[in-house]
Amino acid sequence: MDCAVVHTWTIPIPGREKAALDYGIEANAYWSKSATEGKCSEPEMFFFSGHNMWMIKGDPDTLWQLHAAEEAQRLLANGQSLPQDWSYEFAMTGDAGTEYLLRYAAVGQELGLV
Repeated sequence: MDCAVVHTWTIPIPGREKAALDYGIEANAYWSKSATEGKCSEPEMFFFSGHNMWMIKGDPDTLWQLHAAEEAQRLLANGQSLPQDWSYEFAMTGDAGTEYLLRYAAVGQELGLV
């Protein structure tokens, strides 16, 4: 698994707490179904004081296809409307993360920055 989709947020927008909880359950169900089908890892949630994170891992192309699906796009629209400071990113993990760092270092050396 060389990629992760990482969603972050802080707190629900005041007055939208129940809808935000329902959204979390629905998003977790969508990605858990994909995990059961072997398309990605099970969703992992991390709760910190003030900032939270939710992550799934998998093959970059497969994650992009899952993320671009109509149901996922509807979930993304909800995510932008319910929790504050909501965002998501695709991140390289595992060997892909190591390869990225090595490539970054090589370019830095070529440019005389490292």
